[in-house]
Amino acid sequence: MKWESENLVRVKTPWKLVTAWDFMPVSSGVRIHRRCADSLAKIFDEIWKSSEMSQSKINEWGMNLYAGGYNFRLMRGASRLSMHSWGCAVDFDSSRNAFGDDTPNFALIPQVLEAFAKEGWVWGGRWSKPDGMHWQAATL
Repeated sequence: MKWESENLVRVKTPWKLVTAWDFMPVSSGVRIHRRCADSLAKIFDEIWKSSEMSQSKINEWGMNLYAGGYNFRLMRGASRLSMHSWGCAVDFDSSRNAFGDDTPNFALIPQVLEAFAKEGWVWGGRWSKPDGMHWQAATL
């Protein structure tokens, strides 16, 4: 698709990343809109530094479990496009931060929350219908 090739890039994490559903390596990086790429790279660097560059700490936090980035689709239960459709949203550790869960695990990890907040990304874990795995760089 022309829009994808013109607007989407990949941002690699400084740590080993795997898919949250089958634990396959994600060596190509997170697919994101080019306008969000520098910000996401800063977030990843900040999280890596906060973990003291420890893969085991990253694994403990669940930031090694990539659950999604760009995906052209509608929002769950809605008729408008998801922020994932624009390449400005990412998901991590879906099993411990499930959609609708009032007690997302990321609420216990201020280092991750602060890294995203510092760059102005919105965390779905604070929404009325929580989506604790989700961060987005834009709002409607």
